[in-house]
Amino acid sequence: MLPCWRAGIEAEVLNPSIRDAIWFGLYTGMRRDEVLTLRWERVDMDALTFLVEETKTGVPLQLPITRQLAAILQRRRDAAGTLPDGIREWVFPSRTGAAGHVQDPLHLYPKISKAGGAMFWFHALRNFFISVAERDLMLHPSLTKRLVNHARPNDVTEGYAADWTIAQLREPAQKIADRIEALMNPSASSADVAA
Repeated sequence: MLPCWRAGIEAEVLNPSIRDAIWFGLYTGMRRDEVLTLRWERVDMDALTFLVEETKTGVPLQLPITRQLAAILQRRRDAAGTLPDGIREWVFPSRTGAAGHVQDPLHLYPKISKAGGAMFWFHALRNFFISVAERDLMLHPSLTKRLVNHARPNDVTEGYAADWTIAQLREPAQKIADRIEALMNPSASSADVAA
């Protein structure tokens, strides 16, 4: 499925901001609006973390920046220099959108699906991330829930556990991103896929 999506995205998503937003969603498992509304003021490249304040669960989400995300963020930072002040604050800006950032690229989903030969939609990236984490890498469901900001269940035992720290999240997040990268193009080297 992932090589099909990659082929479709590369063929049909010509806007680099939209394309990078899709890759960011793939490598984080974040919800679409959490990705699209990410602001530069919430990205800390020195600490290699970013913060999503407005989430579906109402709980702010701080995550580590993996190697793959760092490459995406560097591309976006390099492109930001040519943008007008009104949209420069967004990681995934849009010169044409009223909000200043990329909106749901819904119009591209059928084109990506057709070009790649597999049905594509943004939320499928989240499903894929979770599947890789739990089914492929066998990571603990509690860890996966924290990475994608799923609400904790009303389980007494789960509630007793301390929250995951950024230091504890960093290695698993990188493992997931590396595995996704390998699945995206099994015949290429890691360096080729990240580029």
